[in-house]
Amino acid sequence: MTAERVLTAALDLAAASAAVRTCADLDRAVWPGLAALVGGATLAATGFDGRPMCWPPDAVDGAGARPRAVLAVRRRGAEASVALSRADRDFTDRDVALLHLVRPHLADALWRAAYGPPARPLTAREQAVVARVARGATDAAIAHELGISRRTVGKHLENAYAALGVHDRTSAALRLAVPPA
Repeated sequence: MTAERVLTAALDLAAASAAVRTCADLDRAVWPGLAALVGGATLAATGFDGRPMCWPPDAVDGAGARPRAVLAVRRRGAEASVALSRADRDFTDRDVALLHLVRPHLADALWRAAYGPPARPLTAREQAVVARVARGATDAAIAHELGISRRTVGKHLENAYAALGVHDRTSAALRLAVPPA
């Protein structure tokens, strides 16, 4: 896969992860995208709520297939994991790097699948800040445009992350672009 196709696949996976509301969303869009990104044949995951998941749905759990790549994520004292298996070749350093790149997006998706979307909507100012982040603006540019300090921009982003149930700028921008169902 070319570098451009890998980047496109990673961005598609991030967007699909941002739209997750249930475990069915993981099966429909996230797991196939993750398997395509790193070439996994089967996937076994444990959600933050302890729920075991397999993909494809008729897969047992991939326990017999080797090699495996396991990604563990933690949030609020809970742990979730995703294990990809394939029988034909080892996972490369590039595959592992891609998994680490999409880790925060998978963590957000697994959290929402277990506990649902966050409870509170964004305030008007949080929405304005995240919208500018989605357009690629820096904190300094946002501060200048809105007439507030960079520190205030950071605080609005921190509050928006909590409201959206995400941990980074990309996920917040994607969540704003894909409104809750």
